[in-house]
Amino acid sequence: MKITQESTGDLTATIKIELVPDDYQEQVNNSLKDLQKKSTLKGFRPGKVPFGLIKKMYEQNAVAEEVNKVISDSLNNYIVDNKLEILGYPIANIDRNSEADFENNKQFEFFFDIGLSPTFNLELSDKIKVDYYDIQVEDKMVDNFLEETKKRYGNPVNPDKLEDGDLVKGDIAQMDEAGNIMEDGVKNATSLSLNFLKDEKVKKEFIGKVNGDKIKFNPLKATKNETETASMLNIKKEETDKLESDYEFTITEISRIEPAEVNEELFIKVYPNDDIKDAEQFREKLRDEAKGYYQNETDNYFVHLTMDKLIHDTIIELPNEFVKRWLITSDEKITEENIGHDYENYSKSLKQQLIINKIAKDNDLKVEQEDIRNHVKSYFAKQYMIDESDEEKMKQMDTLVDSVLQNKDEANKIFDQLFDTKIRELFKSTLKLNKIEKTYEEFIKIANEHQHNHHHEHK
Repeated sequence: MKITQESTGDLTATIKIELVPDDYQEQVNNSLKDLQKKSTLKGFRPGKVPFGLIKKMYEQNAVAEEVNKVISDSLNNYIVDNKLEILGYPIANIDRNSEADFENNKQFEFFFDIGLSPTFNLELSDKIKVDYYDIQVEDKMVDNFLEETKKRYGNPVNPDKLEDGDLVKGDIAQMDEAGNIMEDGVKNATSLSLNFLKDEKVKKEFIGKVNGDKIKFNPLKATKNETETASMLNIKKEETDKLESDYEFTITEISRIEPAEVNEELFIKVYPNDDIKDAEQFREKLRDEAKGYYQNETDNYFVHLTMDKLIHDTIIELPNEFVKRWLITSDEKITEENIGHDYENYSKSLKQQLIINKIAKDNDLKVEQEDIRNHVKSYFAKQYMIDESDEEKMKQMDTLVDSVLQNKDEANKIFDQLFDTKIRELFKSTLKLNKIEKTYEEFIKIANEHQHNHHHEHK
């Protein structure tokens, strides 16, 4: 086998692979022998068909299959062994490749075009200035967090009369056009939160009612949600006649969450590891929690602004024609007709990935398997209120962690999350942050306007 590389441009090259029989014949013979063992042919016992006959019948296909395997492996190994940093993957050179004649030829030549990753200068330092929004949590936001917390830790009660926000259980029965209960109609014991009722007129029909009262209404029109209605009736969404019918609801039980009182008992339930003395300290703790929640959004926006700036300020040359060919071959939705319209977005995404790769390499940013395991363990420790310093209990979670990481999609998701965190923290510790104090509402307005302008720039 002979593999050579020929430069075809500043960032493109063609790899030529030449094969002779010694490169693939042994694999072909082994493949044919395996086929001989499994073959059944009239006049011969199973597995006893003469090798010559097997070779005559199947050698051409076997050669084609093994040559393709050798080509694929050799190409990949060449790229790895020569430490070639390529864009996308190699593309067969249509102009120089002729259709392989596996019946008559024994020697073969194959040509593959590659795009090489460009080299560029990028140094993270405090010379790079990026806006960073610091969310100021207003008192009204703390009030909302407090009310939600009181409900979350509240006590369930069964009041006599229905009020807005209550959960009502009851028996629901389908009615005919005359308003009578259908004997063979839908009947179900169900529950309904008044919060799900979008029709205010229907909601008023429920409010003030007591156990035993009956309300006639159309659930689909009241909730404006096919999924919720089908679940309430215990039917399929496709059962249109039943879904769109009117129903009678007989109340059997009213449930309500009575908000918890703001006292020491609530402080301990919500923040068991903090010594909170009074309501004011509790509010400030909620304020900190709200700030942390909103700050995650501003952190993500900060990374977005940083990447935009790095892409804009960093000169990165791409082998554009090769990239366009690669995109067309990698995605059936991309064609020669539409590639020009969207290429700026594609090239920007590619440049962003190149920048991320360089930052990771220059700063030795890695996410190890142990990092992923520890992240999952920490998550479950918080869920089950386990002290992470308790080695015995943490070790007992290994089986649970293993079951989570068996899901490759979930493991990849955690990897991306941890890597994104490393990138974000590197930016925050290295760049010059232009801190801007804003309320959450002001921040959302700024972010939306940026997204709107960004979208129109790339139309």
